[in-house]
Amino acid sequence: MNTSELLHTIAKDRVSGMRTIDSYQLKPTVIRVTSAAMSIDLKNDMWILNTRALSATITELELASSDNIFTATPEEYDFMDEFRYQVFTDYIDIKTTAENFQPYRLEFVKIIPHRNPQSGD
Repeated sequence: MNTSELLHTIAKDRVSGMRTIDSYQLKPTVIRVTSAAMSIDLKNDMWILNTRALSATITELELASSDNIFTATPEEYDFMDEFRYQVFTDYIDIKTTAENFQPYRLEFVKIIPHRNPQSGD
């Protein structure tokens, strides 16, 4: 399964249990992490971690949301297959452990839900 198929499978699994959602859109998003601890408000979206590799300057990365906590070192992340595609909901708290912090990028794919217009009944 290629990455695009995997991302759509993850999105469909997350959206399938939502009664008022009839479809979704995937949108690539890049975040620049500029401090060792920062938070991102995801509003009503869900984000899938889609970074190819973690920066070598990081000792450990922790991403936490209302329904998920994900921790990895760059070495651990390199050996992860589908497990690296973690989904985060509501917010993401990013904690970076590094000897000398340097800004880096994280790539995500937003799952943007589209509400069913008849859900107001």
